[in-house]
Amino acid sequence: MSAYTRKRWFKLDNAGKLYPAIATSRWSSVFRVSVVLKETVSPETLQTAVNRVLPRFPSMAVCMRRGFFWYYLEANDRPFTVQPDSGHPCLRFRWKENNGYLLRVLYYRQRISVEFFHSLTDGTGGFAFLKTLTAEYLRLRGIRVPPGKGVLDVKRKPSVAETEDAFQRMPLPKTKLPRRETTVYHLPGAMDPPHTLHLVTASLPFEEIRKRSNPLNVTVTEYIVAVLLYVCYLEQKASGKKPRPIRVSVPVNMRNYFATETLRNFSSFINPGIDPRLGDYTFEEIARDVHNFMRYALNEKLLYAGIATNVADERNLLLRLFPLPIKNLAINGVFRYMGDRAMTTTLTSIGRIDAPAPMMAHVERFEAILGASATPCCNCALISTNDTMLLTFTRNQSEATLPREALSFLVEQGVPVTVESNQE
Repeated sequence: MSAYTRKRWFKLDNAGKLYPAIATSRWSSVFRVSVVLKETVSPETLQTAVNRVLPRFPSMAVCMRRGFFWYYLEANDRPFTVQPDSGHPCLRFRWKENNGYLLRVLYYRQRISVEFFHSLTDGTGGFAFLKTLTAEYLRLRGIRVPPGKGVLDVKRKPSVAETEDAFQRMPLPKTKLPRRETTVYHLPGAMDPPHTLHLVTASLPFEEIRKRSNPLNVTVTEYIVAVLLYVCYLEQKASGKKPRPIRVSVPVNMRNYFATETLRNFSSFINPGIDPRLGDYTFEEIARDVHNFMRYALNEKLLYAGIATNVADERNLLLRLFPLPIKNLAINGVFRYMGDRAMTTTLTSIGRIDAPAPMMAHVERFEAILGASATPCCNCALISTNDTMLLTFTRNQSEATLPREALSFLVEQGVPVTVESNQE
């Protein structure tokens, strides 16, 4: 890999340009990744580790600046301070706070958490930072953790490839997919006050989920998507209201389809769903439909065509000439019209997280949390460590319908479920 000369500023990547225009106190565009260690975290050691690790991630050691045409990221050399973890997670970043940084490093008992404004990175980049930070923290505690398995070498300069906007290098087709999708069913419930995020985390034995997904010939992710669709379908049916489509938005890591080392945003979305207007569904039917849809949608041509739609807007000469305030109004209007109306919920499936063996010997588990949506909603994150899978529900509405019904269904299927919550 070529050596990296630190840049003083970065253009926002194609996905990152959306978030500054739409972030509000209710929709923070923030996500969290965490590691739970087998020992209580030392704040002093964590601060030293952050000071060593942050320069290794130049596209994250930045602050947001407002240009005439676009926002951009500028290198930030000011001190970074770790903070105790208190209050609700994934609060909005105010750009003048936190010395301008758009990430937070938090500690609570045995947990180290990092929250990112989504313009910086996606889940892949977030876990690269968290694992590298955790490895350096453990080294300072006298544990030798080698680089590898997502732990970057802090003594090695970052490569240019790690900071690239990979969307701009993709061979995108001229044909673009239409954006518009039908309005879907949303679980009823009033939105809570801003800065409120309710968490329910369920610990599930991975093998028990696999035993139930295998006879249906679906993956574990497809099985959980089917569970979410099925319980939403039952709730809509019980309400007696006019049926609407039900859809789960599933982020796709584009690194699986296009070779890049980028630690910035590089994801797309697919939206498996059902249409209850067509008739009744069994759980087995839904699982089959999810499987067939994901096999169809997860192919290079369709994914590239979906991304081509967004990149074409960014490259549009007329749009590029609009000043930033006009762009913000346009982006915000399109998002509010087309954003959450097209999905019932979101499920991000991180998969199984691994790290070098000396590090894993000191890790209880990894965690992931999605921030709140712009509308009343409950979102989900799925992640596995060793033999345990965590399904974390985050919602900005008081009613716990989705976690309650989804976990009740899993219990009925014979899956042992252990639940934690940030509600009393």
